[in-house]
Amino acid sequence: MLSSKLIWSTSAFLTFCLGAFTSPAMGQSIYNFTANYDTLNTSKAISSSISEAFITGESNDALYGLNNINGATYTQIGFTTGIFRFNTYPATFGLQGRPLGSVVFSGSGYNKLFGTDSATGIIDFSTLTATSTGAFTITGGEGMFKNAIGTLAFSEVDQLNLKPDVPFTGRAVVSGTIQIVSEPNSSSMAFSFVMFTVVGILFRRFRQPIRFGR
Repeated sequence: MLSSKLIWSTSAFLTFCLGAFTSPAMGQSIYNFTANYDTLNTSKAISSSISEAFITGESNDALYGLNNINGATYTQIGFTTGIFRFNTYPATFGLQGRPLGSVVFSGSGYNKLFGTDSATGIIDFSTLTATSTGAFTITGGEGMFKNAIGTLAFSEVDQLNLKPDVPFTGRAVVSGTIQIVSEPNSSSMAFSFVMFTVVGILFRRFRQPIRFGR
């Protein structure tokens, strides 16, 4: 009888511990993000239709001090259709031995976001205007954005020029949500400590002889 009560109490206690210590490990903090960036874009031809593209940008309204954007990506243009696409993964365009591109949001402080991009767009050759939409996939960060994930949608309008060595200007509008995944280490350690303590209590309890009477 005593053993069954002890087992029931222990089971209930462990159930409580599981709820108390595993839930924080799954917790997330979510931040909304919006910004408008004035951009400068340059490119370096790899083949007749594929280029490596570089972007820098500045914002006066970016949240969390992420006023700068810098990126390297790959782009492919259909000169007969005006349709283009870009992606930080070179394999998307069949490129071998090329480094992975990246996108970095930063500012004067410690906060940073790291990610990749993917987008499609079209060029109006009559006005030399390029319009594109896509997404930044967040893969990490620094400062308050350590362990960040998420997706930031963007749209961009660029004013092209016919001089390949001269950067062209653009305007990018970015918005989305950033999630911070809490590290499970502290919770896992706390749960392990509780389990160790419970096992120790049970071990000592069952080692005690059972006395009958007074």
